[in-house]
Amino acid sequence: MSPHRVTFEMTETALTRDFEQAHSAMTMLKQAGCRLSLDDFGTGYSSLSYVHRLPFDAIKIDRSFVSDVDTNSASKKIIKSVIDLCRNLGHECVVEGLETPLQAQVVKALGARAVQGYLFSLPMRASAVGTFLWTALAQSHAAQTHS
Repeated sequence: MSPHRVTFEMTETALTRDFEQAHSAMTMLKQAGCRLSLDDFGTGYSSLSYVHRLPFDAIKIDRSFVSDVDTNSASKKIIKSVIDLCRNLGHECVVEGLETPLQAQVVKALGARAVQGYLFSLPMRASAVGTFLWTALAQSHAAQTHS
């Protein structure tokens, strides 16, 4: 498998344990061609410091900001700001924790291009991923054909 198809996710909590060791390991992974993602963004104490100092490709906005995004204007503003920050820094932004179609609609309107959550799938075994993807592709193709 090509290294650029592999993404390593790090949480802010993991980074606080030993920053120098994490930085060294991340640099080696990037040099090998792997992608790096900061998971649960917004839940730690030094989020912006990590975004600035470490070679991330993607930032994943923590689900705690999504749970009330359809009713809480502060959550909307935070998500929009992080999406804009990622775009300005050249990082991919993933909004985590979507559980309802309304949440998906709201974050899409805020500019989200990548989302993840139970709305799309519950966690599954690796052996089930192929069938899941083929089924989703067939459903997408059928929906486009009938549109």
